[in-house]
Amino acid sequence: MSVTTLIVSQALIQHQDGVSLHPDLFLWQKQLSAYRQQWFACADKNPLAWYAALCEVSPTVLLASQCDTLPEHTVQCWTVSPYHAQMLRDTVRVMPEGQFPWAHADAAHLSEVLNPLLAEEGMQLFAIGSALLLACRERIEAYPLAFGEISGQMLPDRHHAGEDGGRLNRLLSEIQMTLFQHPSERRHDSGEPDVNGVWLWAPVDWPVENDWRTLSVATRNPILQSIVDGKNAPCMISEVERLHELVKSDAALPERIVLAGKEHAVLLTRSWLPKLRKTTWSPKAVKDESRLLTDLVLTAPEAGDVTNVAGR
Repeated sequence: MSVTTLIVSQALIQHQDGVSLHPDLFLWQKQLSAYRQQWFACADKNPLAWYAALCEVSPTVLLASQCDTLPEHTVQCWTVSPYHAQMLRDTVRVMPEGQFPWAHADAAHLSEVLNPLLAEEGMQLFAIGSALLLACRERIEAYPLAFGEISGQMLPDRHHAGEDGGRLNRLLSEIQMTLFQHPSERRHDSGEPDVNGVWLWAPVDWPVENDWRTLSVATRNPILQSIVDGKNAPCMISEVERLHELVKSDAALPERIVLAGKEHAVLLTRSWLPKLRKTTWSPKAVKDESRLLTDLVLTAPEAGDVTNVAGR
């Protein structure tokens, strides 16, 4: 099956006049300029969140469905995203996920280091390939931003929404201190950036009783690779920094492309008529995100039977 859809996260950058293409897309700029544009307002998503949106389910449910060893008394689960941060004068900037190397060994090490601390809070961290899932015996009533909204951005300097927002902040601070005290020797020996913290997001009550579709997706994102099958995939999902690992600069691009970032997304569809005007990348006639997702979901072929993990 040929690839018909490509979704690229963090593909748009902000400047004083609006948004433009990320420099890592310049290799394909001539091809991209030949497509017809439709613009949408769109929350910033990482590859895992884009895949979950196509499946119409929470990213956390997707991860939890892959974990057969959740504790019996689990009532809530969270997606856990590790990050490297750079200290600036008054703020902390998170390294873009597409630039952050990550592997199965890193997820296993993080679980080993953090689980003694988390056990005191009635929590347990699970490595699912390179992905990480947190299971809780008590609910945390907090609603942080999705990781796609802080990847490559500044860490929020305020409490998370919800009555337990302060509690979540304190937990994340304790995790940061523990990681500082137990750096990964493997990452140090490989010259890879340290893990300075983790971000908890997309909380869901557990267990769930729901059905959702599965999709074959080609990706180089290590988290998404842990839960998807890329065989004969009709769809590719990538951060802009890893796109060159999926698509050669001289290869023909898919019929449909979504370039997303900076609270916008542009849907590009192949045009068979020559363009008479110079292509610009400024949002115009912006539509709601729901219209984009509906279009993508309706046209995304499923990979086999619907999954049901009720009560797992």
